[in-house]
Amino acid sequence: MSNKVVYYTGCWANYYGPEIGQAFVEVMQENGFEVLVPEQKCCGMPMMANANLKGAEKNFQFIMKSLYAAASPGYDVITTCPSCNMMLRKEGRKFFDSEEAKYVSERVFDADEYVLRLHREGRLNTNFGEVPLKVFYHNPCHLKVQGLTKEPLDLLKLIPGVEVVGTNYNCCGLSGSYGMKKQNYKRSVEIAQKVWEEAKKSGAEAVVTECGGCGLRIKEGTGLKIVHPMVLLNQSYKAYKARKAA
Repeated sequence: MSNKVVYYTGCWANYYGPEIGQAFVEVMQENGFEVLVPEQKCCGMPMMANANLKGAEKNFQFIMKSLYAAASPGYDVITTCPSCNMMLRKEGRKFFDSEEAKYVSERVFDADEYVLRLHREGRLNTNFGEVPLKVFYHNPCHLKVQGLTKEPLDLLKLIPGVEVVGTNYNCCGLSGSYGMKKQNYKRSVEIAQKVWEEAKKSGAEAVVTECGGCGLRIKEGTGLKIVHPMVLLNQSYKAYKARKAA
């Protein structure tokens, strides 16, 4: 495993949740990695979901060439967004395959998955400080369909003070832009009810999820703070340093 990784930020961390990208980079740096961030565009998943295949292909091919150029020495490609991960890893190649896409897709990891891999190999910096927080974990559909359901919870268990008081594997109802369309809103909210009810009943102080869209929908129905696992992990590293400096 190299000491460099390529980070595909995706639209959410790039425009709406920059604290996620910053946290991921700092977590990697705590573990001795240099993070490369090549030129990027939207992964194309939203375009595909709205039947704009030409636009999706244009973006996807641009991304694959950019990521290939950065990752070609053998570096892994990491995402912090489940939808981007699925597009780069699986869905994109079904429609717009290329040699670059094949190379990149075989090196794509979700951030939780990658950090846990480091831990299992005995390479993870485990100088963690306490983050006292009761959380409800929501597994996004785009992680679930890739079989990534255990990894996020195993990662949360590594953080001292974090108590998972509930979990949910149901769809939040947003489904990308589906739930944002006026004609779908009522049905979308009906789908979200189970997630909202379970989160509110859990007694959690915050909801942990990797998906920005899921976070929007869950916050809408619960009012709870939404946090990405990488943000909590980074807080834990900072808490350890603060304790040592005191």
